[in-house]
Amino acid sequence: MASQVIIGISKLSHTYPGTRKSPPKEALKKISLDINAGEMVAFLGPNGSGKSTLLSILTTSLRPTCGSVRIGDFDLVRNPHAARRNLGVVFQNPALDAKMKVSENLKASGLLYGIPRKQLKHRIESILREMDLCEWRDAAVETLSGGLARRVELAKALLPLPRLLILDEPTSGLDPVARQEFWGTIESLRSRNSLTVLVSTHLLDEAEGCDRVAILDRGNLLAFDRPGRLQCQVGSEVLSIEGDDLENLRDELREFLHLEGQLVDSALRLTLPDSISLDELRKRFKNRFKKLTLSHPSLDDVFVHFTGKHLSSEEQF
Repeated sequence: MASQVIIGISKLSHTYPGTRKSPPKEALKKISLDINAGEMVAFLGPNGSGKSTLLSILTTSLRPTCGSVRIGDFDLVRNPHAARRNLGVVFQNPALDAKMKVSENLKASGLLYGIPRKQLKHRIESILREMDLCEWRDAAVETLSGGLARRVELAKALLPLPRLLILDEPTSGLDPVARQEFWGTIESLRSRNSLTVLVSTHLLDEAEGCDRVAILDRGNLLAFDRPGRLQCQVGSEVLSIEGDDLENLRDELREFLHLEGQLVDSALRLTLPDSISLDELRKRFKNRFKKLTLSHPSLDDVFVHFTGKHLSSEEQF
């Protein structure tokens, strides 16, 4: 049985207008992908990759320059209000009134969603139980820990019973324990409610926990697949070489062994095929290596493979 596509993105582009001091900036470049109902998909990339622009379009707060997006049965550009009814969003920056109680924040959000008052009261009670927040219903948000406040943000996003949950850097500022609890909550929600979840992140471990990963860099969609399949594209083992004159060493490896290496963060990184052993490299290039590190490919290696650099902060679009 074929999976139901809940998000269809076709040739999506966006260009921010230029100013007197700066030229126009192309933030998304003809991105196309389909996301199936019930999937959890990560958009992985550094600042400046286009993640924020893509999420702004998906949450209907930004109109694309060209291309199309369908959420469920609705065209996001032509009918944003209908598409928005399918969405729950947790933004990177807090969107709660810190002075108000948890229950008051939920009530205010529910009214903005247009939930009738009689239904809203029942819905708030239900979501407080589901998110294990009953104990803090009368607590001011400013008195909560970061993890609890994030849980309230999530409860607010789930009030309208969305089919699609969008998370923008959702664990930013949380400690490791709170991060783990947050993702445990997401997994529980997915299993009970068949939610489709989109995650914008620069954290590799968060992306590895998703069903599929979309790698973005400078507005381009470079890869979109399951984490394991992406890692297989890199190869069976990744070799990192530290030493002097790495550019010449890279050229020699290409000429004599047909190995393509990439210079990344003062190291030469390459995929080592089964036909070439580490001992063979040591014998052929005596005294050229200061340090050799052999490892199985990670998502970071996947990112290096597609972009030629590690996942790092750059200019934000």
